[in-house]
Amino acid sequence: MSRKLIIASAATVVLCVLFSLFQIHFVGDISILAFPLSFFFSILLLLINTKFFLKGGNVRFAGIMLKFNEYVPFVMLMAFVFRKAGATKTSWGYDLATVIIWVILTATSICTCFFLSEKRLCKNNPVFQAQREEHPLQKHKGIKKVLIEIVSWIDAFIQAAFTVALLNIFVFQLYEIPSESMVPEFLVKDRVLVFKTFSGPKFPMSDVGLPCFRSYDRGDIVVFRNPHYENNQQSEVKNFVSSLVYMLTFTQVNLNVNEDGSQKADPLVKRVTGVPGEQLMMQDGVLYSRTAASPDFKPVLEDAAWAEWNVSALSEDFLKNVETIPITGEMYDVLLAVEDARRRMSYADAMAESRRIADRFLEIRDLVNPTLAGEAADDILSKNDYYITNLFNKADSLYLKLLSVEGGAEWLAEFITSWIPVYESSLAAGNSEINGNLYDESMFRFNVMIKNCLGGLILRNAELSLEGRSASDRNVDATRIGLLQEANRYVLYAVLNESRNMPVFPANDENGNPQYIPEGNYFMMGDNRFNSLDMRHSYEQKMIPVSEFDTEAIYYKSNIEPRYVSKDRILGSPNLRFLPLSRFGIPGQTAEVKN
Repeated sequence: MSRKLIIASAATVVLCVLFSLFQIHFVGDISILAFPLSFFFSILLLLINTKFFLKGGNVRFAGIMLKFNEYVPFVMLMAFVFRKAGATKTSWGYDLATVIIWVILTATSICTCFFLSEKRLCKNNPVFQAQREEHPLQKHKGIKKVLIEIVSWIDAFIQAAFTVALLNIFVFQLYEIPSESMVPEFLVKDRVLVFKTFSGPKFPMSDVGLPCFRSYDRGDIVVFRNPHYENNQQSEVKNFVSSLVYMLTFTQVNLNVNEDGSQKADPLVKRVTGVPGEQLMMQDGVLYSRTAASPDFKPVLEDAAWAEWNVSALSEDFLKNVETIPITGEMYDVLLAVEDARRRMSYADAMAESRRIADRFLEIRDLVNPTLAGEAADDILSKNDYYITNLFNKADSLYLKLLSVEGGAEWLAEFITSWIPVYESSLAAGNSEINGNLYDESMFRFNVMIKNCLGGLILRNAELSLEGRSASDRNVDATRIGLLQEANRYVLYAVLNESRNMPVFPANDENGNPQYIPEGNYFMMGDNRFNSLDMRHSYEQKMIPVSEFDTEAIYYKSNIEPRYVSKDRILGSPNLRFLPLSRFGIPGQTAEVKN
């Protein structure tokens, strides 16, 4: 009998028992299954090996022994997953020791299987060869043949499942693009292959794994775990199982879903747009960056090559495959017009307009209700009324309230001009920008434009009412129509603001000192910027002021909450788009799709 076979099989049994001892847990949850599973399998393996060797190496037991050794890595892996799925956590060192034992026993079981193969077992071994001649492999027929075939298929399927799982963890992952956040680079249903070995893959349910052999540069497309989802034991179990099924069905079945049944956005495919040591800001679709060595914000020129702001401008042939066009070409032109008007806005002219509106409305109030002059009222609007859409919707009725309550006109005067002291203070301090950066300056300007538009609309309604104009006359008034059109442009821009702009990130500390993306962390965005919930955003909206520097600012709905992603959560980079065949190729080499 082969000495190598004896050593390999004995080592496998010993290591299985040792591995089982590491699975002992006394907590009443799923982790308690780990030890019985691994230990009883080890005992069965020991009994089968003992019977084989005590019989002097009976070839009839070789097949059973071979099959059990084939399942050693998979059964022990499942035991490890069971133990890690429980509520009690184990230390990194404990997990490391367990994984090392698993790796060694996997190697010894493979060696045992190698020596137990039919040809190798009988080759140059007269005893086994004679036994096989005496007991040749039987060719079954009928129902027995069918049953054996079914069992063989089940066996092959189970082994394939675990083999694929291990490949998926340590070598490559097949991934289906779930959204259009990376148009035109990727379309929904594109299948990509992600090579993972150099990205530091981890053993299931643990932090033990291969070291990360690579870093990432701006422009790299990466696949990473979504940091918006809770990272706990339960979610990791679900992710492991869903990944297994996903790979077995060749990306056709995805069990990684939310409680409502919708597909989880995990993992994500985005582009690295910020690297360690940078502080970022995005304004009017331009990404800016600065570092400690270069303290002035400068445009990241290469980002313009990846960012897709106007999907509707892509070629007609390409757009046939795009499910959602986030904004039309006309909407995009409106955004550009608002940004251009904001940049060209003169503070002197805006200040004069704010004061004109305030003074003129006070004059009208004094004409119609002079007894209502007084201190500015403080209960004109609720917080919800400060929301930009609600404000403009109330403009036709708000002027009546302001003319009919004590201090209403004075409230409007304070509301319209509250930004002026902030600007004058900043100017006196020698600042060229509010809070010293382009984003806060731009949002402050936008807030002023909205206020003057709203104030102008309220004033025009009051003027038309004072003139005794009918409702139909007011609806065709050119000045009022122009203000309403301007209001619609501002509402649209406010809705899309969080996709177009991003405040300074990471934010400065409380003393105003710049903070930078830490080492080993990255910032990612989707190329299709208006259709990408990425690291700029949270999954919940809240009302925030357009400018935090105006105490009477307009509000809008925001989901801006930028965050960076640790390298540990990056799974790898897409190396190949393999389906559909018409788009087969290497990502990053997308053909020109502009009209």
